[in-house]
Amino acid sequence: MPTFNQATFIARIGKDPKFSFTPEGVAYLRFSIAVDQGKDQKAMWLNVVCWRELAERSYTLLFSGAQVFVQGKLQKRTYTGKDKVEKELFEIVASAIQLLEKRKTSTEEEIPDEILSKE
Repeated sequence: MPTFNQATFIARIGKDPKFSFTPEGVAYLRFSIAVDQGKDQKAMWLNVVCWRELAERSYTLLFSGAQVFVQGKLQKRTYTGKDKVEKELFEIVASAIQLLEKRKTSTEEEIPDEILSKE
């Protein structure tokens, strides 16, 4: 039986993305997005992770408050919390990220839109 796992959102980035490397040296970027749910509704917060070149390119362009298009698959992962209890969470493993607005630099020059996709 065929299956399809794809999530697509237009949202705003919460805090500035966190860039890091695995112990094996693989680059990854984590950030959260707030998806508008409509009038009188609270935003839905989702965690996003991207890997390798997409992480490296995205880190240089994404910033807190930026509106972005994120596409990827939903993934469930487990981790051990600070209370030493195993927990589960769902996150989006991004395969494409597009910045939907221009960021002003300190000299007020605009950085062009970038389309990022997994190669």
